[in-house]
Amino acid sequence: MASLAPISGTLGKQRAAHLLRRATMGPRLQDINAFSSLTAQAAFNALVQNDPIPAFPKDPNTGTDWIYPNVPDPTQINDIWSDLTKCWWLSNVKNSGPNLTERMLWFYHTHIPVIMTRISWNPQLAIDYLRVLRHYSLGNYKDLVKAMCIDNAMLIHLDGNLNIKSVPQENFGREFLELFTVGKGPEVALGDYTNFTEQDVKSLTKVLTGWGIDTTFQTVDPVTGIPSGKVKADNNGNATQHDVTVKQFSQAFSSQTIQTPNVVNWSCSTASVYTELGAAVDMVFSSVNTAKHIVRRLYRQFVYFEITPTIETDIIEPLANTLMANNYDLMSVLEVLLQSEHFYDLDSPPTSDNSIGAIIKSPLDLTLGAIRFFELNGPNPTTNLNQHYNLYGQLLQQMSLQGLELFEPLDVAGYDPYFQVPSFHRYWISANYLANRYKFAELLINGFSSGGTSLLKLEVLPFVEANAMQASDPAVLVQDLVEWLIPIAIDQARFDYFKDEILLNNGAIDWTTEWANYQSTSNNTLVKAQLELLVKSLMQSPEYQLF
Repeated sequence: MASLAPISGTLGKQRAAHLLRRATMGPRLQDINAFSSLTAQAAFNALVQNDPIPAFPKDPNTGTDWIYPNVPDPTQINDIWSDLTKCWWLSNVKNSGPNLTERMLWFYHTHIPVIMTRISWNPQLAIDYLRVLRHYSLGNYKDLVKAMCIDNAMLIHLDGNLNIKSVPQENFGREFLELFTVGKGPEVALGDYTNFTEQDVKSLTKVLTGWGIDTTFQTVDPVTGIPSGKVKADNNGNATQHDVTVKQFSQAFSSQTIQTPNVVNWSCSTASVYTELGAAVDMVFSSVNTAKHIVRRLYRQFVYFEITPTIETDIIEPLANTLMANNYDLMSVLEVLLQSEHFYDLDSPPTSDNSIGAIIKSPLDLTLGAIRFFELNGPNPTTNLNQHYNLYGQLLQQMSLQGLELFEPLDVAGYDPYFQVPSFHRYWISANYLANRYKFAELLINGFSSGGTSLLKLEVLPFVEANAMQASDPAVLVQDLVEWLIPIAIDQARFDYFKDEILLNNGAIDWTTEWANYQSTSNNTLVKAQLELLVKSLMQSPEYQLF
């Protein structure tokens, strides 16, 4: 049986590390230590503290951002803005605190994605899209989806700006239902996906007619304060491209109809279009299938990809009820899930259906997680912006080599590992991707550089000196590193491999003596080399690829 009953007592280091690996973009040792003394409820309360809103990215040529009223540097090509936006996002992830903000922003991007190349001609659009995701990162999913309906980037990405009453464009309406809200459900007949039908796609498309982008950025969402799209209207404020006919929905939505309010002479005001959009969103979110669909996506992000009949009954359905009872405040669901026996593998035998250490890290988690854990800092963006961007550009390349083209999913549904049945996160692993994951550990220790200038380097020895419990004892030292870097308990044979074959070089090294020599002479040649070999071996292990 899967249990949502809350755990009791303080977390301890192992559970704190598990929580922080899943709920943040990678814990630091100080975070694990701080959370280990908290109860599950206190830990959740800490996780929902807002991160500061990051400053806009700067153009290294002009020193200003490119957010209205500023304008992009005309000497730059569009690809530069795309790359700088991605670097800015990675920097925000790296600098984020021990809370849910960046994890939820990443979750929303994987669930409601935008493809950068479709909007790169106007570099503010990508920034505003990320700003909307951040605004709702700890908030209401229903409000986020409504905001996405009129987001400039989304209107372009899924052709919503092309959807007018005389020429309906169904892309956004279809994806709104299939991806963002109710999901398909089993196909029971041609055009009938249980949770919605082709009739619903057509009717929703009519609701969504008449929206356009506003690249003057004068239309601002009053809730978020972020520029949005606008209703296409004439000088009198009449919505000229909106379909004002009655929209009839299927039995999947209780055969409801939606009518544009205040229609006069087959036209309406822009306010009526906003009102009708709200009515359609309310209707779709009144379906329990919407709640179940988003809870399943949350489950796959935070727990595991496989949803068995038991998980559906014991976890998904009650959490969906919680979500609807709280008007789609996702924190109401995560508050239960992230304190539950199920999340911490306490609801089943230790060898059965465990989720700790069961998800393959994304390239983002692998790359930024390591940099965050070892508390590595690159060039200061205030004093050395070009080198700062250079470093994050190299990290983007590393993620690409591992299978993640950030902000560039191949499918409108997002990145394959987050939705593609049946393999899900196993898509992160191929022969080439795995080799490049292993190569990243080597690069981190050798250091990233540009033109002979060091940008980022993992100095293992000082990190161990500052944090290890007893660095002179090889067993204690290896135990520390294993606990820091590997999410699951390893057996004695595996532990002995790291201690005896890697650190002690099959008995050729008397570690305690060599450590004492280093302490007395400051000659770090041997201990430094062996510690780097040990950390590299741990980071290149199959176990390290999991979280």
